[in-house]
Amino acid sequence: MNKRFLLGLAGGLAGIITAGYVIANSVSNDVTLAGIQTALFSSLGLMGAAIANKETRFAGYMLISSAVFITLCIPIAGSFALLALYMPTVILLGIAAVVCFMDASAAETEEEDDIPAE
Repeated sequence: MNKRFLLGLAGGLAGIITAGYVIANSVSNDVTLAGIQTALFSSLGLMGAAIANKETRFAGYMLISSAVFITLCIPIAGSFALLALYMPTVILLGIAAVVCFMDASAAETEEEDDIPAE
């Protein structure tokens, strides 16, 4: 298991668990909608973590878009108090995306070094 998979998995699971908590304790339709949206974007983060070993750059795009859209879903509920609940999820998914991009660029430089000069 590598870092990008574990970070993405932790972020996705934390997002789904937090979304379930928010949906179960919601008092309005807007909070329920924000919880459902964040659960869907957290599942996108889980899918990004699942393909992080094969398609590193694409997984990075999936993870960073998941983190950004979770952050954008929170103001829909009209409460920034929910942002504190989702902040660990956003941070874990963002770090996983950065690790994916760093590993993808390192893999590209290794491939360029392996090509013999003519």
